[in-house]
Amino acid sequence: MTEADDTDRVSVEARWRLTLYVNGASPRSAEAIVSVRTICDDDLAGMVDLTVVNAQDHPEMVLRDHVLALPTLIKHSPAPLRQLVGNLTDATRVREALDLAPRETVAPPSLTEGGTLR
Repeated sequence: MTEADDTDRVSVEARWRLTLYVNGASPRSAEAIVSVRTICDDDLAGMVDLTVVNAQDHPEMVLRDHVLALPTLIKHSPAPLRQLVGNLTDATRVREALDLAPRETVAPPSLTEGGTLR
């Protein structure tokens, strides 16, 4: 086994620590929570600690993590530290920003491949 193989295995098995800052129960916050939890369940099952923080209830945490806008997702570990700000409902964008491999999607069959319209 090479050193690169060891590094890849460690990064895959590393524990992820994410903090999602939201603004109460606003629709945007609710969408961000659902989207981020889905990514955690699909891509990081058993490897992630996700903390959801209502910024109104914990202003000291907002200041500590230098949060300027909501919603904000912070990847504390594994390195590098990342902050994703704004619309977190685009799962592809969030996965890319977290350095996760893109999800493979299955395209519906085209009409030229024998697909039919109903």
